[in-house]
Amino acid sequence: MLKLSVTLLLALGLFLAPLGAGAADLKIGVVDGMDIMSKSAEGKRIQESLKRKFEELGKSVASKRQDIARQMQEFEKQASVMKEDARKRKAEELEKKMAELDKQGTDAEKQMAQYQEKELAPLFQKLEQAVKAVATEKKMDMVMDKRNSGLLYLHPSMDITDTVRAKFGK
Repeated sequence: MLKLSVTLLLALGLFLAPLGAGAADLKIGVVDGMDIMSKSAEGKRIQESLKRKFEELGKSVASKRQDIARQMQEFEKQASVMKEDARKRKAEELEKKMAELDKQGTDAEKQMAQYQEKELAPLFQKLEQAVKAVATEKKMDMVMDKRNSGLLYLHPSMDITDTVRAKFGK
């Protein structure tokens, strides 16, 4: 049993040794892509465009929501003096309007997501090209995103954000 354990450890060590040697040559960079995009002129223009689209889509939903809320208040005031069948019809009508409003809200969210994806796609492509160019120039094997990598510590020499920002701006 001991002989098998020693053999396994030795085989594992021989297998992993080349990987460890290669890791010494590994060059990794880290970039804050969201910072680059959000502070660029294109990024700011897109943020304004997204804000306008969100307000545009939200206006009709908000006005309908207010109208239904007003109708609900009126119904609650009048419900006690209404006949049973009239009260049921009005309640069903209001429920139908609420369901339509929910559907309209869901549709607006989908439209907003599609619009956002369409607007941001060229910006992401431009960032990717800038990162690739810097990684190639600096002979990096890997570039990680600063915000989504789960890094707890980063040596400043690994941060290539400013270099990528310069390429991104061209």
